Amino acid sequence: MITTLFRYSVLGACVIGSVPQAMATEPTPSRFDELELSAVLDLEITSVSKKPQTLSRAAAAVFVITGDDIRRMGAQNLPDALRMAPGIQVAQVSANAWAVSARSTNGRFANKLLVLIDGRTVYSPLSSGVFWDIQDTVLADVERIEVIRGPGAAVWGANAVNGVINIITKSAFATPGALLEVSKGSQDRGTVSMRYGGEVQGVGHWRVYGKSLERNPYTLISGTTGWDDWRQQRAGWRADLTPSPRDAVTVQGELYQGNHGESSLVTRLVPPASTLLGTRQKVSGGHVLARWERELSQGNSLTVQSFLDQSDRDWPLHPRSRLETLDLDAQYRFREIKNHDIVMGAAYRQVKGQMQPSFTGVPADALQLISFDPRPVKTQMWSAMLQDDITLVPERVTLTLGGKVEKYLSDRPQVLPNARLLWTPKESQTFWAAASKAVRTPSLTDNNSTVRALLPQEFTFAGASLPRPAIIQVEGQFSSEKLWAYETGWKQRLAPGLTLDTSVFYNDYSNLRAASFDLNTMQCQPGNLPFLYCYGPAFPNQYLLLPSVLSNDFKGNSRGLEVWLDWQVSRQHRLQANATYLKTQLKSISGQSFSIDSMGSVPRRSSSVHWAYTPNRQVELDMSIRQVGAAPDVLFGQRIPGYSAMDMRWAWRSAPKVQWSVTGRNLLMSKHLEFISETGDTARTLIGPSVLLGLSLQF
Repeated sequence: MITTLFRYSVLGACVIGSVPQAMATEPTPSRFDELELSAVLDLEITSVSKKPQTLSRAAAAVFVITGDDIRRMGAQNLPDALRMAPGIQVAQVSANAWAVSARSTNGRFANKLLVLIDGRTVYSPLSSGVFWDIQDTVLADVERIEVIRGPGAAVWGANAVNGVINIITKSAFATPGALLEVSKGSQDRGTVSMRYGGEVQGVGHWRVYGKSLERNPYTLISGTTGWDDWRQQRAGWRADLTPSPRDAVTVQGELYQGNHGESSLVTRLVPPASTLLGTRQKVSGGHVLARWERELSQGNSLTVQSFLDQSDRDWPLHPRSRLETLDLDAQYRFREIKNHDIVMGAAYRQVKGQMQPSFTGVPADALQLISFDPRPVKTQMWSAMLQDDITLVPERVTLTLGGKVEKYLSDRPQVLPNARLLWTPKESQTFWAAASKAVRTPSLTDNNSTVRALLPQEFTFAGASLPRPAIIQVEGQFSSEKLWAYETGWKQRLAPGLTLDTSVFYNDYSNLRAASFDLNTMQCQPGNLPFLYCYGPAFPNQYLLLPSVLSNDFKGNSRGLEVWLDWQVSRQHRLQANATYLKTQLKSISGQSFSIDSMGSVPRRSSSVHWAYTPNRQVELDMSIRQVGAAPDVLFGQRIPGYSAMDMRWAWRSAPKVQWSVTGRNLLMSKHLEFISETGDTARTLIGPSVLLGLSLQF
């Protein structure tokens, strides 16, 4: 499969490159920090309704991270950039792994947040979570990141439960000429990003790019150096063509490969205990995407998109997975009925692949954390959506009604309704409210695997610690998890240059994934003995085995408040601040099961402040301070203390197209713990301060 992607990518690049080109004059984008703040709510977004609309006219909790924001933050990867958004929980697990979520539980395999890059879904069918180590690009090519807190299932389908993150890269028209960015620092062995763009005379524009990075490992909580170093390379291309005044075509592709280490806690049965061991993951893959947009009469439009994505991951003690995703999507916008703006569409997705055990570089007696049926897997999903923006009072009141019908495997069709009301009493003020339903469909791991893990020492049963090391074994099947979400918000221009956005939400979850075990299934191993034998005199290598069965036996809720403030004090000074309050609750329906997803994995309170100072066009100074509360229970009593951190960046343009920068991260404290892998498969890793030197050249 990777060969097929390579052939398509090379063919596309050669066809574009072989056309005579004339370099376009570099456009001068309007810098976000030079806008009047009254324009912030007028930024155009597309992710809420799959059509262009301004931030102030979106009946949803939306935050936009611009490309200028990413540069001024000194972000080195996409999770770092997302720390700026209110209501988004970002925690670094190791040098190459992150936990990212919104409005509910968090985890390395958080499965209720839909992430897209240029409209292409990037969550893994393996876990329904996002492998952030492979979601990367040349950050200078990111135009904006649209962050929607709250369900987007009526538009985007399953897995858009707690939010949608759409990473949108710049059109090839906006990236002519050459760009070279290099950086090196205490944590970064070296990162090089390159891009070159040109024009297909009279037809459109194109660019090719490449990126290579190497990162050092972090320190473990024991004080020793971990094994979580990170190396990766990627190359890609994009073409934006306008074959006619009414047509726009985008074609893009990318290939990547890399490997990174992991400070693994390997469960060994002789004796039953965790052994700290350095392992290595190997990853490779790529994608090809094509999108055609056509403007029709009467303001109507048609968009057709398709992408093919392939990924290969060799993960010791986890599966060696080879997955291929084919996605087809068509959308039609109909505006011929007065006071109605209708968007309708249909989509099909197919995932196929194979999972095998991986014992690369681990002892023969190591316990496989996740094991799959070796037979090939194939899943399919069909969906259709319809949404209508109904203007009740022109320029004042809009009612949005719609929904999506989605059919996944043997599940019965899921109906995902959505209702939103937008009231704009005056140009500077917007009120909105929404009620919507979302579902999270089971992943391949959920319904096709057996998961085994050594329980942490903090685990208790009936309030008492266990007499022997205990291994939990989870398998079975369950149906889709469900959410009804209720939200309301207020967007207000309080004064020239001063904007406030507030949202309140209540999420009601049902049919949540759970597992259960009882005394009759517990065993004392080896020998398949009744569990009481483990309460007697100790024998060598004894351990408790807790077989557990998956079910939909949990329900819960989360409620919260999200606030962000943007104040352009003057042309030189800009302040941004946000605060999030989140309270979660889970409970078993039968009282005989436990949750696999812990509501204590997120802090109750978090906040951040960012100051941007631009004394002239040559100098930039930025400082960010963020405060993150404690996560009381990631899983089975594992606690993460709260922390505060400060980031700073200073940049200087020695010439119009040459910029030097110095970035310091995590400067308030020496080292801190941000997250613990909820599956207990990695050692606790400390995130420490770092300094990065950077150089950006355009020519």
